[in-house]
Amino acid sequence: MDELICYTTCLPEHSQKDISFLELLLDDNWANGRIEYPETLPAEIGGINYKLTAKRNYEFLLRAVQKYPFKAIGVSSAPVSDHCSGSSVNWDSYRTDAYIAGKYQKELLSSGYFNPVIETLLNDASRLPNPKEASAWLEQMISRTDAYYDIDDYTRPVLIYRGSDTCYNTLNQFADELTAALRSCGQPVEVFDVEKEGNQALTRYIGCHFKAIIGIQTYVFSIMMQDNKTNLHDLITGPKYNLILDHPAWLKEHIEHGPADYYLLTHDRNYCAFARHYYKNIKDCLYFPPAGILPKQDSAGQDTVLHPQTEKQYDITFIGSYRDYRERLAAICSYDRTHRFLSAHYIHRMRQYPNETAEQSLRHTLNGYGIKLDDHDFLNLFFELRQACFCIMLYFREKVIRTLLDAGIDIHVYSESWRKSPFSDHPCLHCHPALNMEESLDVMQKSLISLNIMSWHKDGLTERVLNSMLCHSVVLSDRSVILEEEFIDKEDLILFDLQQLDLLPSQIKELLADGSRLEQLADRSYKKAVRRHLWHHRAEHLLAILHTDIPAQPV
Repeated sequence: MDELICYTTCLPEHSQKDISFLELLLDDNWANGRIEYPETLPAEIGGINYKLTAKRNYEFLLRAVQKYPFKAIGVSSAPVSDHCSGSSVNWDSYRTDAYIAGKYQKELLSSGYFNPVIETLLNDASRLPNPKEASAWLEQMISRTDAYYDIDDYTRPVLIYRGSDTCYNTLNQFADELTAALRSCGQPVEVFDVEKEGNQALTRYIGCHFKAIIGIQTYVFSIMMQDNKTNLHDLITGPKYNLILDHPAWLKEHIEHGPADYYLLTHDRNYCAFARHYYKNIKDCLYFPPAGILPKQDSAGQDTVLHPQTEKQYDITFIGSYRDYRERLAAICSYDRTHRFLSAHYIHRMRQYPNETAEQSLRHTLNGYGIKLDDHDFLNLFFELRQACFCIMLYFREKVIRTLLDAGIDIHVYSESWRKSPFSDHPCLHCHPALNMEESLDVMQKSLISLNIMSWHKDGLTERVLNSMLCHSVVLSDRSVILEEEFIDKEDLILFDLQQLDLLPSQIKELLADGSRLEQLADRSYKKAVRRHLWHHRAEHLLAILHTDIPAQPV
C-alpha cells in the first residue's frame, strides 16, 4: 500500500476524492472515519502524538499526507475514531488546532490563509471558559515556545549513535539491534556513525530537536565546544541517554562533563544507586540491561528446542578474553605509598569477600583504618584505585577457569589471548580465535553449557547470559541479585559462589552426566528469555520511559 485512505461520510457512497495537504489543513472533517495507511508509515513520520488529547488522527494525517497521496472514499456510515474531532469548540480540540496553526504557519502564510485561521482560533478562544488562557496558548504555539516543542518533539526521531568497535563490535551490535527494534515499534530513528563521520559532523545537529538522543557507552556526550564551556549536546534538544556497561565510577570524567539533560542507563541496579548518589549533574540513572539476540534460524522466536545429543559439540565454552591480573599489580606498584597501601588492602578485602560490590569493599577498607571521606573525595579515590578492581576481576576470571581445568574439565575459550595464560598448555584448555557477536551465537548453540563470569556486576544482567539462553545453552554463572530474581537457580540456570569455587567442578560433572536435566534447563531459560528479554522488549521499555509524562488517556 502506497497511499492514505479515509472512509468518510463527507462524500456520497462509493465516490472518491483526492485530498491535498492544504484541503486537509483547512478542514479536519477529512480525517473523520476509518483510516488506512502503509504499515511502515509510523516509523517514517512518527506515530500518533499522545501529547495531544484531541484530533490525533487529524494531526497524524497532516504529517502523513506530506509523504503519501491521500484519498477519501465515501461510505454510508463510518465510525469517527478521533477523540473530540469535528467543529465543536472545547479546550482539547482548541489546544490541538492552535498547535497545528503553529506547526504549519509557514504553509498557511504562503497560501494566504494564516490570518483567517488565526481569527477563527481567536473567536474560538473567546467562547471557551477561560479566553485569556486560550489566547495565551495560541500565542505560545505561534511563537514556538517550550510548550510547543513539548508536543512537537514527541513525534521526532530518536537519534542513536554508533561507531565504537569495542569488545568485538558489541556496542555497535547493541545500537543496531535497538535501532531495528524501535523502528519495528513505529518509532522513527536516525543513526549517526561517530567512527565514520567524526566528531565535527555532530555540529550539524545544533539547533535540532529529537525525541531522545541515545548512545551506547559513548564519549560524545562530554564533547565541549571551542569555548571549553559549552557542551555540544546542550545545543541539541532532547533528553540524552547513555547506556553504560561498566561501573559508572570508571566513566567519571565523561559523566561529570555531560550535558544538562543527561540520563544514564545501566544493566546493574547497584550502578543505578551509585550514579544517583555520586553524580548530581545527571537527571537519573535507570536500570536498562541489554537484551539477547535469537539465532538466525530462530529469529521468529518460535518455541522450539534444540536437542543436545544431535546439535551440541562442546561441553563448556567461555566467550571472553584473557588479561593477566599481574600486569595490573605492576601498575599498582607504581602508585605513591599511600595509594599502594590502600590498594593492597582493598584487593585483599575483595578477594576475601567477593560477593561485595567494589564500592562496599572500598568503604570497609577505609573504615578499617578510620578514614572518613565525603562523597566527592570518595568518588575521586574510588576512580584512582580502579586498577585494584580491574585486578580482582581478572584474578577471579583466571581462578574460575583454572579450577575447571585442574578438575579435568574441558573448556573451550575464544580469544588468542588465552595462549598467554599461565595454563595455556593445559590439555583441557582448547583455545579458539576471538568471535564477533554473530559468531558467538553459533558457538553458544553448539555448547551444552555457556560459562559466564561477571565483571563484578553484583546486581547485573548481561547480554552474554541472555544470548546463551536464547541459544538453548545452559547458563553457568557467578551470582547476581537480579539473576536470582529473574530466574530460578537449578531450574533455569546454574549459579555458583565465588567464595565456594571448590564446589564448582562437582556441580558441572553432575550436570554434564544428566542430559535430560541439561535439556530441561535450556528449555526453561529459553522460554523465559523469549518472553521478556528480546530487543523489542527493550524498545518498548525505552519508549515507556520517554512517554512517562503524556496526558492521561480519555475515558
